[in-house]
Amino acid sequence: MHEMSLMGGVFEVIEQTVSQHKVKRVLQVKLKVGVLTNAEPDALQMAFEAYGKDTICEGAELLVERIDVLGRCQNCHYEFNVTGMFFLCPKCQDINIKVIQGEELLLESLEVE
Repeated sequence: MHEMSLMGGVFEVIEQTVSQHKVKRVLQVKLKVGVLTNAEPDALQMAFEAYGKDTICEGAELLVERIDVLGRCQNCHYEFNVTGMFFLCPKCQDINIKVIQGEELLLESLEVE
């Protein structure tokens, strides 16, 4: 379950962030997760709870926003949503596609007290 290692990285960022401020506890964590990470929201939730146990994140709400895959054709520069992992430009039919969105795992925000 690679969600545990992904969440480990998230918690490193959370710890760095809250150490710079006077935070009693974290109430909410918002993540943006690209489809290409193959991270399942339920598994992320379980990993979040495991990492959060006995920390200032214990009991915090985790919100996960899924980010679709966006590609750009390197031939005609057309940008399009990639559906079904079909990396073919719908405009010129070229297969030289650059992924410009959908691989990210971003800590968007923290709500704290």
